[in-house]
Amino acid sequence: MFQEIEPHVYCNDFALVEPESIDTVLIYRGDSVLVSVVDGLLSYPTCGAFALDSSSGASVFLFSIDSHAFFLAEIDDDEVDAFVKGSSYSFFRTGALHAYGPQENVFAGMMGYTYYTWYDTRRYCGRCATPLVHDATERMMRCPSCGCMEFPKLFPAVIVGIVDPSTDRVLVSRYANREFKSYALIAGFAEMGETIEQTVHREVMEEVGLRVKNLAYYTTQPWPVSSSLLFGFFCELDGDSFLTVDHHELEDAEWILREELPCNDENYSLTRDMMRVLRERREGDFAPLAADNDTERNRSHE
Repeated sequence: MFQEIEPHVYCNDFALVEPESIDTVLIYRGDSVLVSVVDGLLSYPTCGAFALDSSSGASVFLFSIDSHAFFLAEIDDDEVDAFVKGSSYSFFRTGALHAYGPQENVFAGMMGYTYYTWYDTRRYCGRCATPLVHDATERMMRCPSCGCMEFPKLFPAVIVGIVDPSTDRVLVSRYANREFKSYALIAGFAEMGETIEQTVHREVMEEVGLRVKNLAYYTTQPWPVSSSLLFGFFCELDGDSFLTVDHHELEDAEWILREELPCNDENYSLTRDMMRVLRERREGDFAPLAADNDTERNRSHE
């Protein structure tokens, strides 16, 4: 998956670090990032290219990969456009970065986008509307007027691979009102007051009207597009396989043969990685959760 950058080491510890000319600056416009692609390899501009230094006050340290620091900066559009003109740089959608390499640069561009969207939506206090300021000791935006504190937020969500043991088919869906039309798995965000296991049961019931059992945890993945932390689960159909599709959320859903699952995008996402496991019939390698045995409790949203 895109976050697997070993042997490189990602470190997002907060620090008051000043940019040096050789450090990397990440510049975003909407859902796109300024990047150069040469011979299939990604690179980002340096801080030196935009004269970012300790006196500029225009950059925020985000993270490091190995010993290399990455900064976020808001730079005047005219200055950026002048830099781009006649260069190999242009704005690429962050969702398209995974088609290139190296993997650690793909990861940097995508994770930088998570920070960019958080900082971009934390400019004013939600309580008193005073402009927020950067805290000096931790990654937090603070209101100098009322003291309100805003920390980076992650939204827990589930990806669910469902198997019908009686037919050996798997459930796939297509999202409604989205450009992305390929097969997906059932997915949804956790709500306040429920466990992540209860989220699985509720989302499956809400989206396709099914009951499931034998939840088996697979793995997690950060997902910058929605500032989420995804939890992957495999499970089995419990009862009738008839689908009652919520067309507000899904365009359609269907049971398909394992061989029909997509297998051509290098497992960039948790969804595709789980489809690979299902295609290889390896979901049984992961033991069902003992904590999911309380069926009535997990069906409380039905």
